[in-house]
Amino acid sequence: MRRLAWLALALAPAVLTAQKLPFNIDALLKIQRLSDPQVSPDGKTVAFGVSVPDIAANKAVRSVWSVPIEGGSPRKLMDSAERPRWSPDSKSLYYVSGGQIWRMNADGTGPSQVTKLSTEASGETVAPDGKYLLLTSDVYPECSKEGKFDEACNAARAAAERDSKVKAHVVTSLLYRHWNSWQGNVRTHILSYSLSDGKVVDLTPGDRIVPPFSLGGPDDYAISPDSREVAFSMNADPVAATSTNSDIYVIPVGGGTAQKITSGPGADASPLYSPDGKYLAFRSQARAGYESDRWRVLVLDRASGKVTGPTDAIDRPVSSFQWLPDSTKLFFTVVDRGRQAIQFVSPEGGGARVPLSGPNTLDDVQFTPDGKTIVFTRQSGDSPVEICKFATTGTKEIALTHLNDALLSQYQLTAFEDFTVTGAEATPVHSFIVKPPGFTPTRKYPVLMLIHGGPQGEWGESWTYRWNAQLFAGAGYVVVMPNPRGSTGYGQKFTDDINRDWGGKPFD
Repeated sequence: MRRLAWLALALAPAVLTAQKLPFNIDALLKIQRLSDPQVSPDGKTVAFGVSVPDIAANKAVRSVWSVPIEGGSPRKLMDSAERPRWSPDSKSLYYVSGGQIWRMNADGTGPSQVTKLSTEASGETVAPDGKYLLLTSDVYPECSKEGKFDEACNAARAAAERDSKVKAHVVTSLLYRHWNSWQGNVRTHILSYSLSDGKVVDLTPGDRIVPPFSLGGPDDYAISPDSREVAFSMNADPVAATSTNSDIYVIPVGGGTAQKITSGPGADASPLYSPDGKYLAFRSQARAGYESDRWRVLVLDRASGKVTGPTDAIDRPVSSFQWLPDSTKLFFTVVDRGRQAIQFVSPEGGGARVPLSGPNTLDDVQFTPDGKTIVFTRQSGDSPVEICKFATTGTKEIALTHLNDALLSQYQLTAFEDFTVTGAEATPVHSFIVKPPGFTPTRKYPVLMLIHGGPQGEWGESWTYRWNAQLFAGAGYVVVMPNPRGSTGYGQKFTDDINRDWGGKPFD
């Protein structure tokens, strides 16, 4: 009898595991997708966005939530809303809804519409003094003369285009479409919006898209700590389709003449002022015309004009970065062998340190005003994004959100495993492998090879909604996710090796 009891105890975990369902498409489409955490200026609350697919309507349903930094249950503040941004006094939140900027109290009450632009508005950033918003809008270039935004002109152009029976797209230049969106007659511009009187100024007039089209990364515009200046990225080359040469420009927040402050041949993007206003950091690519060059962080001393490259010694692309509130350190994330850790370095350079890492992808770094707590997002191959915090003097991260725990507890998810083979020129080639639930080594399984696009990209220890490895594994496949030549996170030479050699070393 004693032996039977011990046998029952030994088998209990396996029985419980077997009762969980294989992960499937129904589960994937129920996951709440968290993003964009924003720490309030008083350091007490994190606002963030959540989206869930609405299959019948064929769209994403977005909402704004918040959670106390000290812990507690997250709560939904507003439906049909995204991109929460705090007011300087932490008493209210700005957000995007229905193509306009709105404002609500910090508890979600008292929503009121701020902008009423015929060309719509998004991408809002709040000036530190609370007097201005930066926003982006798809405007008609001919309706902005020397920065003067003509709302009546834009409204008339939009109405004429909407009411016209001619719906043909006349193409006269390249970059006429991105994915499923036509460029048409409008151009994205950065606008300054005065909260006192509603005055709108077009900070980037002209027949160009500002900031340039981007597939990801931090915002390409920022407001200085004294609220007087705006920095933004712009590609002023005559033919943008053949150029990556964006530079950083600055302009007074109320309008004026833009001044170019960088001059590199590659892309300069993602400007971010240090909290003390002394520095302007930005991401930069050294080579002209090469979209897959390594992103590094450069720091410009505004007084002296000196530029330093604190991440130059790291042969990995920088994904995002954030200043420590006292301006003494830059925290940044880099992709390394399929994982993304948080590191920090002095703006003058020196050795980088890694306070947070592991078998996952970390991003969206924010700080409480005292610099003692980091807020960030964490995801892995078997766990979608959740928001976490970490005390800079501590040793353990704490999850602030658990929005998907109950759903995922019903399904058996399998961990990503690493393996490496020897490729061309005796170079190690890393892959992830994901096994189906209940994997038995003595059985034969169908194998699904996932080949990532780009081709300069990577499979990482992260959650995906396109080609989700757990979904394929749940259907009974062994999933292999190789990172061959061209992949990022293995050094820039490894990325460059695919150029003009797609059927050579990468194929081998």
